[in-house]
Amino acid sequence: MKTFSFNVKTSRTVKAALGRGMENVPAQFPALFAGADKLCLVTGSDAPPSLRARALSLFPEGKTPHLYFWLPPSEKAKTLEEAGRLCAFLFDNGFSRNSLLIAAGGGAVTDLAGFAASIYMRGVNWVSVPTTFLGQIDAGLGGKTAVNLGGAKNIAGTFHQPALAVCDTAFLDSLPHAELRSGAGELVKYAMIGPAGLRSELLKHLPRAVSGDKTALTACVSACAAYKLKLVAKDEKDETGLREVLNFGHTVGHALEALAGGRLPHGEAVARGARAALLISRETRSLSAADHRKLYSMLDALRLPPARGVRRDFKKFLSLVSKDKKARGAENRFILLEGPGRPFAAENIKPALLRKAFAEALK
Repeated sequence: MKTFSFNVKTSRTVKAALGRGMENVPAQFPALFAGADKLCLVTGSDAPPSLRARALSLFPEGKTPHLYFWLPPSEKAKTLEEAGRLCAFLFDNGFSRNSLLIAAGGGAVTDLAGFAASIYMRGVNWVSVPTTFLGQIDAGLGGKTAVNLGGAKNIAGTFHQPALAVCDTAFLDSLPHAELRSGAGELVKYAMIGPAGLRSELLKHLPRAVSGDKTALTACVSACAAYKLKLVAKDEKDETGLREVLNFGHTVGHALEALAGGRLPHGEAVARGARAALLISRETRSLSAADHRKLYSMLDALRLPPARGVRRDFKKFLSLVSKDKKARGAENRFILLEGPGRPFAAENIKPALLRKAFAEALK
């Protein structure tokens, strides 16, 4: 097991553990767990038995009482109502400021549980245990917690770092190919925005990672986690622009998820959002045709299925893009590319170009 820690501007030390087939995490981090009067393991009601068994191996029951809370499947969990239901459960069961939440699941579970942890008694400690490929390279790391509102993604949220993030790649063994491909959408994002060394490492392992190779998956998780947490340490609350580059592909991606009613996997949506961002970058002459071809080939390698179930409603798409929380008061705001590893922010892209980008994303 690899462990590392980083400090954020709130003077909080965040720890992360990466490994495969880990056991008894509390024994590895006694200070965090010994001080907890109660523990609540939060996961999805659709979690397979293998996930629950692995979670119990990581956090075996000891002297501290364990309670269990089940969330609805996937994005249905990310509502203010579910956050309130979890907080009420904690209150009814006597959880205090010294209690600990453990969120084991995909991005929806870690988002919702982290959000509840941030507001219950004005903040309690929590542990993020992402169990999907996408969660381990991105969604389960960094301390952004949120719920959805009005069909838009992550509109109500907080920055609340987990006291510990645990990425055990044994969780990935039973994932179907579609989930690995979805996670690879975020992986390609990192390859496009990151430095040359990260890009080389990810592209070397990408084909085998998507096919489920355990060594390749672990290498990708390690590389992406280290890069993201380094950015978070420098710009925890997305104030200087360093962390904002992680939003590449997400403005369009989130709009597509909304237009699909939550039926489009997040990683596939991000990959389609990256298609749109590359087109805008090329059409505004920020990105050369040669670099566009080079970067687009990474997306071709994912072999995305048809975007079935996504409404072809350009007017609604424009509305969603303008309401995206990243717009910062502009008509819209995108992370674009001047070349591999050279992201930058651009605002107020014209509707005519956005129409082309929308069509590109749906190809």
